[in-house]
Amino acid sequence: MADIEWVLLRSFADQTQAQLLGEFLGNQGIQVSVEGSFSSGVLPGVAGTRVMVPSDRIDEARQAAEAFDGTRDDAPTPIPEA
Repeated sequence: MADIEWVLLRSFADQTQAQLLGEFLGNQGIQVSVEGSFSSGVLPGVAGTRVMVPSDRIDEARQAAEAFDGTRDDAPTPIPEA
């Protein structure tokens, strides 16, 4: 089995946001590694959680991350709550 070359997709101060993006990418079939401190964004002075993806999937991961953020032009419009 070939080694995976991981590249940085995004970094976050808050681990929760990194985990949410990681789960979203995983649901899209993109392998992901969320790396950083468990206390990132919780304890003062502890920062830096990275979302890493295989280098051969970086373009697909960027598009998925844009959809996750709602910044893609072709992303579905959310249904307003009543």
